[in-house]
Amino acid sequence: MWFGWIVASNPLAGWWGKNKRNVIIAGVALVAIWWLVAANGRPKVERVTIPDGYPSADRELLVQADSKPNDPLPLVIILHDDNTDASSLEHDSGASSLANRRHFALAFPEAVAGTWRLDDPNGADQQYLRDVVRYMDEERTDIDLNRVYVWGIGEGARLALLAACSPGPPVYAAVGVVGQFEAEPGPTCDTVAPHGRVAETNWNKKVSSTLWDFSRDLRRKV
Repeated sequence: MWFGWIVASNPLAGWWGKNKRNVIIAGVALVAIWWLVAANGRPKVERVTIPDGYPSADRELLVQADSKPNDPLPLVIILHDDNTDASSLEHDSGASSLANRRHFALAFPEAVAGTWRLDDPNGADQQYLRDVVRYMDEERTDIDLNRVYVWGIGEGARLALLAACSPGPPVYAAVGVVGQFEAEPGPTCDTVAPHGRVAETNWNKKVSSTLWDFSRDLRRKV
């Protein structure tokens, strides 16, 4: 009796009882529309080719970056292991969604025939990484060259550390190493580019978040 009297004396309660289902459906639809609009404004992962005029012209990589950021963006370069590829690591790492949330540019270089060449500190793959930084800054977006980070797994981790220890630009602000090794995968050069390490055999979203938390506030030292 009392319940019926409350409903009868409260038009809003009665209206809600009749329209609850429609209101919930409309709310879900509005959230979905908002999500789609927000997603459409985010940069997408693209496969690109280093253009003519670079020593590494015609080499491919995956990139993701806001083309017109309000402020220069940090750049994270992520290197896959041997016998895999950039697309697999981009998918598994969840780094692209992290980059959109945390506002940094992202590049996944691609090894030739799936194998990084580590025999020469000034060899073709080292030049390729230099060209990736230059390409991202000159052709794709505005990079904060004091906040360029290089992360890698397995042989990609060895290349990342080799790059950090090589003379000349770019000077990487930090190195992220992923993998389980019996010994350190090459030199560390911590006085120039501190390195963070995640002892995992697989790279997932948690690994990417851990490396970003380590890297994000570091800046090149020289």
